[in-house]
Amino acid sequence: MLKPEDAIEMAIDGLDRNDAEFLMREADVFTLAEAAHRISRKYFGDVVTFVNNVVVNYTNICVAKCPICAFYRLPRQTGGYVKTAREVALMVRQFVEKYGVTELHINGGFNPFLTPEYFDELFKTVKRETPVTIKGPTIAEVDYYASLWKVSVGEVLSRWRDAGLDAISGGGAEIFAEEVRRVISPHKISGSRWIEIAEIAHNLGIPSNATMLYGHVENPSHVVDHILRVRELQEKTSGFLLFIPVKYNPENTELYKKGVVKGVASAVYDVKIVAMARLILLDKLKVAAYWLSVGKKLASILLQAGANDLVGTMYNEAVLTSAGAVHKTTIEELTALAIEAGKVPALRDTFHRLISGS
Repeated sequence: MLKPEDAIEMAIDGLDRNDAEFLMREADVFTLAEAAHRISRKYFGDVVTFVNNVVVNYTNICVAKCPICAFYRLPRQTGGYVKTAREVALMVRQFVEKYGVTELHINGGFNPFLTPEYFDELFKTVKRETPVTIKGPTIAEVDYYASLWKVSVGEVLSRWRDAGLDAISGGGAEIFAEEVRRVISPHKISGSRWIEIAEIAHNLGIPSNATMLYGHVENPSHVVDHILRVRELQEKTSGFLLFIPVKYNPENTELYKKGVVKGVASAVYDVKIVAMARLILLDKLKVAAYWLSVGKKLASILLQAGANDLVGTMYNEAVLTSAGAVHKTTIEELTALAIEAGKVPALRDTFHRLISGS
């Protein structure tokens, strides 16, 4: 029977595709969790970090029509909106004053009516009127607007950076395997294109997160392939700030309504996903326990299975909550989650510099 020590030895030697798939398929969840926990402590100690941030969706109008999404509205559909730069800045300022947030996590949809000037004004206004770091939009949005405006992704990124963008959120990565993307996000960019744009951003000095949406139609080989590709780019650019496994919440989505996905993934699978991320990534990147997608109690458990970041307070998040996720937390609650797991909580900024705590 495979022991945690065996998994640790395999991981330290550097997991290749075959070994990683073997561990994910054959090792029991307790072995993986213990191995990942030991490795996390070896490289990162017991500190668990998170940022105090607010999420603003500048628009919910999107032509991608992803069957995994319950948030979007089509052009001219009831409930669609576009927020003005002034509206976004005012909302952010309110969260700065009330909760002391230091980061704006901003993204939206593929809105064919938006211009380059809209984003210029958006980022410049937020920067002028608030002290926050701006993270977002997603890499998929970068690709869409570059295509819409008939410019290169480098031009889009450079223009946004000059207007005030500091980093990119990790959304839109989904699962890189094309056979999965054809089911869950058929009109978004390919996994290879996502990686390509992330590299361009990193080379321009714009760091990003990396996400992985799991718990739909993927299998272990797809999961391993995704994490390995993240590791490969991180070894090349060191531009990723955080790896965030995001659990798919199917409620209100097309995949659920059509019966393609029957329900949420098990907690055992959640633990395996996070543990495998740590065993593959080792010390190259922090791994998140994303409380918003898995729930706060399970997030605390994931901190003992290889995770060492809780992402953030995520005030005002709407995309996951529209698909059934339950949202409500504070700095104090995230601190308590870390302590419950026997960890040392620490507030960080967008770039993982500690603000308070150890």
